[in-house]
Amino acid sequence: MKICARLFLGAAVWSITVAGCSLTKPQPAIHYYALAVQLPAPAPGTGKTSLVVRPLTARDPYDQERMVYRTSPYAFDLYNAHRWASLPAEQVTHWTRRYLHTTGLFSQVFPTTDSTADIVLGGVIRQCEELDHDTTWEAALSIDFWLTRGDERSPFWFRSYSATKPASRRNPEAIAEAMSQGLADILQRLTTDLAPVVTAPSP
Repeated sequence: MKICARLFLGAAVWSITVAGCSLTKPQPAIHYYALAVQLPAPAPGTGKTSLVVRPLTARDPYDQERMVYRTSPYAFDLYNAHRWASLPAEQVTHWTRRYLHTTGLFSQVFPTTDSTADIVLGGVIRQCEELDHDTTWEAALSIDFWLTRGDERSPFWFRSYSATKPASRRNPEAIAEAMSQGLADILQRLTTDLAPVVTAPSP
């Protein structure tokens, strides 16, 4: 019985010691990253069509702040210490509004969905991740965009866009930079595709 009691006491002390070590062990610092898109030169608003950009959404697992990285087509993981400063969908929405406003393609680009506009732009992020290769990293971004009129639910226009950009270094900050370049590329193509839609006569 004494031996059992000593073993139990020793195990209890060891458990408390381990728990104490884990509580005092410093946690790794969390690093945050934001998209920074190079906007086009401001153009005068010559368009006659007003636009509302609805808040974009993101599919799993991209609807969270933890950055996603993929090591193969079949395996991906999430960083613990490297995170987006806000949800990717929120950042892409912000830059989409700013970019389209700067192009001058529309008479107005409203920042809220409470506004009434001629057409409404919606979208969903299908991919927003780091692609890890043996010697290089890439940032992959894919977004579906669509247009509706007023309160209509069925879109009259739809496009899918993808961009994969190489990172200058193999670290998350370089991925954020490459992701920003990819978003700028997508928004430039979106603007080009929207131009004939905006200038076409209303049905």
